[in-house]
Amino acid sequence: MFGLRNVLRMDALASGALGLLLAALCAVVEEPLGIPMTLSLVVGIGLVGWAAFVGWASAGLRPGPVREVISVNVLYVLGSVAYAIFGGLTGLGVTFVLVQAAAVLGLTVLQVAGLPAARPVAAG
Repeated sequence: MFGLRNVLRMDALASGALGLLLAALCAVVEEPLGIPMTLSLVVGIGLVGWAAFVGWASAGLRPGPVREVISVNVLYVLGSVAYAIFGGLTGLGVTFVLVQAAAVLGLTVLQVAGLPAARPVAAG
């Protein structure tokens, strides 16, 4: 049902949307979430760039870029959990960070399951 290409596209769309929201609303979310405005802006801009890479990876379905997406997603989930625990967030902020980390984890599990569909680059 969820092919690797579609899962990567969902990841790109979600990453881009979250990035745009964090960047655009960085001043608004600071108080209710406890995420510093500068961090929200930097992460938001980074997520927009990340979305472009994931979208590119979805077009080629090469194992290397797909593995990079999976690896960075795992690091993002681990970093998000650590930030939720140690970042001084509000209760709403902790919930926000953990929910988006769970979504990334879900997409990552689907990406790992779909990795055999990635096409190796032909030699020569």
